[in-house]
Formats: sequence, structure tokens, C-alpha cells
Amino acid sequence: MIVDDDVDVDVDVVVDVDGDGDVAVDGTSPALPHLTGMRALAAALLAAGCVGGVTPAQCAIDSDCGPSAFCFQTVCIAGTRTCPTLQPTFSSINSNFIQVGCGTRAADASALQCHAIGSENVGSGPSFAGHPYAALVNAEAANRLGTATGLILVKPGDPANSFLITKLKLTSPLDPAFGGGQPADDPGSTCASALSAIEQWIQDGAKDN
Repeated sequence: MIVDDDVDVDVDVVVDVDGDGDVAVDGTSPALPHLTGMRALAAALLAAGCVGGVTPAQCAIDSDCGPSAFCFQTVCIAGTRTCPTLQPTFSSINSNFIQVGCGTRAADASALQCHAIGSENVGSGPSFAGHPYAALVNAEAANRLGTATGLILVKPGDPANSFLITKLKLTSPLDPAFGGGQPADDPGSTCASALSAIEQWIQDGAKDN
């Protein structure tokens, strides 16, 4: 090895790699690169949380996520609870908005469970748990608490006539025609940018993307 610019020092290393009495000089055993690679792979798997198939939790409380995100089910989500950062795609809207703010988790005692499977309140609306694309797109709205009929929850290409948008924009807890605004615990609280992303997704055809 080179210690400095002026002195070269050769170091011979005798290594018994596998304990069978065979040795290598200068670390030239072909087993050494293999062992190095295995160590690197193990370190990478540990860092990624792959060992044991367990994904490490990102957070326990909102402050764990910093000033520009919040914590939900151990995952940090960009934005705030009433204004998550959304892309105009179903996957983004579902994972960061519907599954977070529409009461889809029966085990989540911190919020109304209006759209959860098995919830005592599920009669207030359809279940949106999991992947509720079919329950939303071209789906007729029951509108149990309002008088308006013939409503479609999500009408592809027509956000103005999509009942989902109507419900999210309502600020009344009980509108005579359309029932209560959403979310039920804070009607009309969804921010303009999140609404815009949902409207854009509908305008673009409400694809399952």
C-alpha cells in the first residue's frame, strides 16, 4: 500500500479463508470478494428493512414527519390532514385522501367510521375501504339524507356533476338536497388544491391509474 507520496510499503497477508489449511497471499483468495459482496448485501437488506419481511415504521406521531407531512398508520404523508398533497391519479387520491380521511378503517377509533367495512356507521354510505374504484366511478349515490336523485358519485369527464365533488364542497352538516357535507366531522374542510387534483382526475376520465 502507499503510505504517502514518497514511500511504498508492500504488505503480505496470509489468510485461511475457510479453515481448510489453504492460504492466500496478498488477500488474493477468490473467496474474499464473495464474502465482501455477501456482507454488503446483508447490510443493504437490513437498511431497507427487508430482513424478516417487515417494513420499518416511518412515524408514530405527526411531528415525526417534519413540518410538511403528517403521520397516518405509521406512514408519513405529504401535506396536512385536510390538505394532503395529491396527484390527479386514483392511486394518489385513494391512498393519501380516501383511505386517510373517509373513515375507512374500522380499527381507527380516532375518526368517524362512515365508510369502513363492518363499521356500525357504514349505513351512512358505501364502504370505501381498500380499493374502492368500482364503488365510486359510475356508481349511483344513495343520498339517504337528501332529496336529490339520479346522482353519480364519480362521473368520468364531468366533475361538476360528480356527487363526490358536491359532497366535498358542501359546508352544511345537513343540506336538504344533498345531505351532509364531507368529511362528516368537518364538512367542506378539504383544501382547494386537493379538490383541484380530484376534479382533474375526474376531468381526465377518472381512470383506475
